[in-house]
Amino acid sequence: MKSKLALTCSCGCNRREFITRSGIATLGISALPLVNLFGSPMEVPTMLSNPGAKVRTLFIYPPSKSMADDPDGWWSWPGTEFDAEGHQKLFTSELQAISSKLNMRIDVDRTAIPDEQGMQQVISELKSDPVDGLLLVLFHNWSLPLADTLLKNAEDLGIPSVFYIELGVKHGSIQQYKRPGIYFIQAKKDFEAIESGMRMINARKVLKQSALLSITEQKGRKQSVEPFLGITVKPVLFDEYAEGFHSVAINQEAKDFINGISNKASDINKVSREAMENATRAYFALRQLLEEHQANAVTMNCLRRGMLKPCIGFSMLNSQLIPAICENDMNAAYGQMLVQAVCGQPGFQHNPAFNTEENRYYASHCTCPTKLQGPDGEDMSYRLTRFLHTNEGSCAIQVFWKPDDPVTMVHYYSGKEPKLDVYSGKVFKSHQELVGCATNVEISITDREEASSVQGHHNMLLLGDLSKVFRDFAQLHKIQLVKA
Repeated sequence: MKSKLALTCSCGCNRREFITRSGIATLGISALPLVNLFGSPMEVPTMLSNPGAKVRTLFIYPPSKSMADDPDGWWSWPGTEFDAEGHQKLFTSELQAISSKLNMRIDVDRTAIPDEQGMQQVISELKSDPVDGLLLVLFHNWSLPLADTLLKNAEDLGIPSVFYIELGVKHGSIQQYKRPGIYFIQAKKDFEAIESGMRMINARKVLKQSALLSITEQKGRKQSVEPFLGITVKPVLFDEYAEGFHSVAINQEAKDFINGISNKASDINKVSREAMENATRAYFALRQLLEEHQANAVTMNCLRRGMLKPCIGFSMLNSQLIPAICENDMNAAYGQMLVQAVCGQPGFQHNPAFNTEENRYYASHCTCPTKLQGPDGEDMSYRLTRFLHTNEGSCAIQVFWKPDDPVTMVHYYSGKEPKLDVYSGKVFKSHQELVGCATNVEISITDREEASSVQGHHNMLLLGDLSKVFRDFAQLHKIQLVKA
């Protein structure tokens, strides 16, 4: 076998004593420490804390010395001055950093594959020692047949492959590599693209180990598994959430939490102190349920719940990369989990509408995250506002998206043979006035002629030009794109 380099509540309180020993005393929304309701470190597992994927990396080229010592040696592209071994050392160092960053295992073969014999040995090892993905790195034009055979065997074994060719190594058509099961990269030392490929492989792995809490009033629901992504769905009765909600004490720590939300708001529109206290109760009750059931995401029938509605709590959870999805919409739940696993930032679940006269798409809902670039990003400007659709006095967050920012929209259709819909766009405006739900964002669709051609309900809207990432993800994992 080739040598490989591996890059690799107990405090006695009960629910009624909720938050009395909590250590929350910070004024930032999504910088709030992950502590549980009893004051000890919170153990809500995020999806990305699950064990990561195992990927094997293979470099493909003959030893440089074998060429240099041969007067008739012919490297073809990229030429005899190309330092393949030096490039391998550089790539290995970068892969080690990617492995650590993504909490996954990347095994790098120290010896490059030089010939047919080495290739056959690797194929035999892949059959006996399965991996979650392959990374093939090609540094020699005439070694392409070896790569082609490895890719075909990986496909037969159901192993997704990232295939990287250094720019200048190969000339001619690459269309044969634009096929399902392969994420193909031809570039010059593009480690960001390689990292994106590793994220795509890792996302499928962590999703298979993830659990979604579905809060419902439907009794007798059984635990189930999403057929393609492998997400486990754990039903929980609404009464359990309501009990936790009413158990939250509004003590000094809870008041500090409320201040953290309020102090960063640009404005507070008709929001009472009672509404903020109930928003705090909802947030902590949800976190406690996630911890107790060891779940990574939550969805619930949240409409017509009066002051128990979790709008602000959902916003904060998504900002912390804990997927929180409205209305027990399971496709939306899987979609939110998928986008967070793939790109490390939350989507904005929304209701769709269309500005027919200006040919724009209009997205609005009440649970928009404030950290649209993920937990380490900046908070978007926001204000607190009352929930618009009823008169019970609950509240939500109105987040303001910045004009001209690029956006991506994704919708996942669950099933054994799932589908993915992907759109590109650009922000036109977030309207200051409350039109529709609390947060609204009007966008121009840039990859379709008609904005009204956008399909799906409760699509995920993400900040940034990420459409290529999700189309590549679909191709790598053989998910049908609704419209390429």
